[in-house]
Amino acid sequence: MNAALYFELVDAVAKVDGHAGLAAVAGRIAATPMHPLERRVLDRALRARSEALIIQAQLTVSMAFREAAPEAKSFAAHG
Repeated sequence: MNAALYFELVDAVAKVDGHAGLAAVAGRIAATPMHPLERRVLDRALRARSEALIIQAQLTVSMAFREAAPEAKSFAAHG
């Protein structure tokens, strides 16, 4: 594989900011002829980016919930 194309795909994976973009880059990778080792590395990068997007979405929801919820009161006995 052309090194410039390989690094373009690596950069494209790193820049993905949503699941639609992830699918588009995955399609580009699937359609590109390359050495099996290169494909394995790019597939691993895609999985890592996908997991990072999932975690980011969970944290965003968690932070939004925390900001919207009233302050929690302690159940500890005062005395």
